[in-house]
Amino acid sequence: MLRAAVLVALIAAAAAFSAPAMSGLQLRSGKTAMTMKSEGPVARVNANVAKALAPAVAAFSVAAPAFAEGTGEALGVDDGRLLVPIIIIPVFVALLFGNFASTQDNEDFFDTYDQRRK
Repeated sequence: MLRAAVLVALIAAAAAFSAPAMSGLQLRSGKTAMTMKSEGPVARVNANVAKALAPAVAAFSVAAPAFAEGTGEALGVDDGRLLVPIIIIPVFVALLFGNFASTQDNEDFFDTYDQRRK
């Protein structure tokens, strides 16, 4: 009995994902909506440059939705005022660390450690 109930539930769940019948719907126009034709400076890009940029464009186009995080906005920020601290604070910390790192000596801390001693 339990198996029959599970089977009916699975069939009902599968039926929920079927597409509805589209009888009576017609296309608005018989011609194509748009054509792809490159004009202007993009059309004159060297073929070797285009081949070199293709992997970068592909990688970014795959990763771009991850930056939106469901909000449809860059970095998942839906309020433009939040972009200021998100960008300014890491830049400020990086500048402080860069200044700190430039004042440090380049001597190895473990230079005087004798590895023969155990």
